[in-house]
Amino acid sequence: MKNLSKLFILLAIVLLGVSSCGSDEPDGKWEKMKWHNVANLMNQQGVYLIPEEGGTFVFQCRNYSNPWITSVTVDGVSISIDNSSNKEYNGEWCTVKFEGSNLSITAQPLPASVERRNLDIRVTAGDIFDTLPFAQQRGIHL
Repeated sequence: MKNLSKLFILLAIVLLGVSSCGSDEPDGKWEKMKWHNVANLMNQQGVYLIPEEGGTFVFQCRNYSNPWITSVTVDGVSISIDNSSNKEYNGEWCTVKFEGSNLSITAQPLPASVERRNLDIRVTAGDIFDTLPFAQQRGIHL
């Protein structure tokens, strides 16, 4: 009888484990994040171009409601976002902030001594990740 109860408990644990692993979307099978930007800043290489004058640009994630920032890479230096909500980054020349599904990027004007600077924003909405690459360079104007 004791062995039968142990077998029953083991079977219950196995069934519970198998049933809890099921989900609507298996890991790695989530739909890619879809971004919309009114200014249409993306070039043919998939990089969003920021004009040398700087400015604020808003991107909306169309298929996930509450993404957040995991890291930012500024001119090749990776910075982990470690604040309470992972919703904003304030750097030397740019600010990145999520409000709901809207991501706003504010860039300062490009200094005369700099030809180009780069910004990569890595975001997530759970098990889906995306990187938005930006470049600010001479000769780019809106």
